[in-house]
Amino acid sequence: MRKPTLLVPILFVYALGMTVWGYYKGTIDLMGALSFMGIMSVLLILLWFLYRKKEKYREEREQMLREEEERGRNSIS
Repeated sequence: MRKPTLLVPILFVYALGMTVWGYYKGTIDLMGALSFMGIMSVLLILLWFLYRKKEKYREEREQMLREEEERGRNSIS
């Protein structure tokens, strides 16, 4: 797992901790806590898929560049 992809679970644990802490201290009610965690979960899932798409695109691009480089070497020889 790459570092940016590792950021998503860390942010989820942080948001969950802040929500539990806020509920425990009484600064947020149960509906507010549940709606906040729902919104954060959706946003973090979206971020996860965007990171995965970016990694996949980067790998495909690197493979394409390697293939072009090999074709260039073969045509020179």
